[in-house]
Amino acid sequence: MEAIQVTLPSSKSISNRWLALDYLSSNGIKIKNLSSADDTQLFKRLLRQMKMGRRHTFDCRDAGTAARFITALLAFTPGTHVVTGSEYLCKRPMAPLIEALRSIGCQIKCQVNEGFLPLQIEGVMPTASRLKVDGSMSSQFVSALLLAAISLPHGLAIELEGDVASEPYIRMTLDMMTRAGVQWALKGNPPAYHVEHNIPQCDAVVIEKDWSAASCFYGVAALRPGCRLHMSGLAHPSLQGDCVAMEIFERLGVVSANNGLAMEIERTGKVADTLEQDFTDTPDLVPAVAVACAGLGVEARLSGIANLRLKESDRVASIVTELSKMGCNIEATEDMMCIHPSQLVVSQPVDPHGDHRIAMSFAMLRAIFPQLEILHPEVVSKSFPTFFEMLGRALA
Repeated sequence: MEAIQVTLPSSKSISNRWLALDYLSSNGIKIKNLSSADDTQLFKRLLRQMKMGRRHTFDCRDAGTAARFITALLAFTPGTHVVTGSEYLCKRPMAPLIEALRSIGCQIKCQVNEGFLPLQIEGVMPTASRLKVDGSMSSQFVSALLLAAISLPHGLAIELEGDVASEPYIRMTLDMMTRAGVQWALKGNPPAYHVEHNIPQCDAVVIEKDWSAASCFYGVAALRPGCRLHMSGLAHPSLQGDCVAMEIFERLGVVSANNGLAMEIERTGKVADTLEQDFTDTPDLVPAVAVACAGLGVEARLSGIANLRLKESDRVASIVTELSKMGCNIEATEDMMCIHPSQLVVSQPVDPHGDHRIAMSFAMLRAIFPQLEILHPEVVSKSFPTFFEMLGRALA
């Protein structure tokens, strides 16, 4: 059977970081294959708004990465600014970033609830050159500070506190800063990231395809034996920590062939009876892996999931609720999800709870339940506008 071509979106995480580096550069960076995701396109518009300096209210809508990156950049930008967002975004935590910026003299006022958007920011130069930031809630706070530090005349030392969540995203930020010629070093006792004042210099970059999105098509291949999928531009090794999806789904029978320019996948191997995996570094993979395990009847213990409660929805609750509706025997604690082999039955639509990754992951089950309905399918445009078109192609 000839492999079906699935066109993935470009990496949203890499795209957003290159947009920030482009904003901080003097000559601009030519970015090829920029993500078409709603979040990335919104961030691009907000950065353009910052450069023009005409409007000082920045509406980040539902885009958490944009809100965190914009907040750090505006803290060092002269003027009075307001950062706000949707009702949902105003419930997502910002306290670690706000507290870190305040500790070096930045003037940030929470207009409604302490630690949350909307924020009023008086842009100033910091009064200190070292700060501490709690990275246990989100690595985006750390990445936001690393990128914003580039603009400071005397640089900044950033010391991490707590057990850092999703650490591969911090490594991604640092790798991209290095590629852009930004000088930084991890040194001292206690260790801190010392970022020097630099102007990013990079002529052009090409964004690789998104591994978080690819995980859903790994799930499709796992659930539909004989379905061969070809995904161009999916790099391995990759800057993206979510490339570990290849190894995880190998235990669910999916074999990957990588020629350096594309990944071809198919379920030809043996599916494990049990799967145990720690997702502390890669929480975005949990929905696809959890739904695939439920569909395959695999006993699964998925740990390192606490941060999933702070995403676009409480993803732990969303997964438990929707799989339970299908008759799945599933239970969850604060940091662990256990899925027991069950006979799934589809009798009602899936509610994605306003979350793109929940919608995409449960849509994988159309590989075994073609009649499955996803409510509000438009939520996928946050990261993968053409997802349902590609899913239809994969299942044709």
